[in-house]
Amino acid sequence: MNVLVTSVGRRVKLLHYFVREWGDTGRIIAVDCDPTAPALYAAHHHEQVPRIDDPGYLDALLHMCQRYEIKAILSLIDPELTLLAAHADRFYMQGIEVIVSSRDVIQMCLDKRATYDFLSAHQIPAIPTFTKMDEVQAALFAGQITYPLIVKPRYGSASLGITRVENDQEWSVLMGKMEDVVIQPFLQAEEYGVDGYVDLISGELVTLFTRKKLRMRAGETDRSLAVKDPRLLSLAKELIRVLEPRGPIDIDCFLVGDQYVVSEINPRFGGGYPHAHESGVNIVRALLQNIKGLVNVPKVGEYKEGSILMKYDEVMLLE
Repeated sequence: MNVLVTSVGRRVKLLHYFVREWGDTGRIIAVDCDPTAPALYAAHHHEQVPRIDDPGYLDALLHMCQRYEIKAILSLIDPELTLLAAHADRFYMQGIEVIVSSRDVIQMCLDKRATYDFLSAHQIPAIPTFTKMDEVQAALFAGQITYPLIVKPRYGSASLGITRVENDQEWSVLMGKMEDVVIQPFLQAEEYGVDGYVDLISGELVTLFTRKKLRMRAGETDRSLAVKDPRLLSLAKELIRVLEPRGPIDIDCFLVGDQYVVSEINPRFGGGYPHAHESGVNIVRALLQNIKGLVNVPKVGEYKEGSILMKYDEVMLLE
């Protein structure tokens, strides 16, 4: 029952959860292109591999799978999800379960404009998202959006490459630099996160945890408050129903007035997952059950609200 976790980066706590839940069931093998990625050293075994855009990357993963007799593989970063989904058959042929949603779901979630179009088509509240200047100008003129606006990479993640635009004059500076970006209104609103898990066997939503983001740092939740707002739970359930993902999923939302709107969808373990885990919403255990061939009993929203999760720094010295 060995599992390969790729692109582990700084996700030390998540790897600790995997090692703890696996117990004597098997081994957790972590890989990353950076030998100083801290989470490598939280697993039972670790290896350095090429970058995900290296032509030999997939072959390196398949070699790891053979070497360690891997039963399942999953990635912790968005760009690699598309790669695994596109080549899942190569792993399945070796009897390896790829923990990833369908290629269509992955590609839609990585594309912020496609995400907005999907949400709008299913009547799910979303942040207005534009890719053309004339669309933005028309929306500004009609009063549908107002300054300030946010310009961000259309396919980006981790809050990288974001620019805030305050007025018409600032557009002239950005005009020549706008390629593969989306434009959205800057929301001065409370931000929320949702962690869920869709059973790999039954296809049912089996866990759901919602939290209010109290403080952010480098695009990740630094402190959060467990909440149980029926409106947010209902929104998350409906989104997952129409999206049909598989495995872990992370959803970002804003509370605008009295309505929750979806910001982003990440079909993987989110950075705020430790709050769910520490609150008893154990998605790692649900994943282990599926890898064993067992169907999980749904326990959606079964946790106590009011707890606060606080992240803090730790150090590790390698000799």
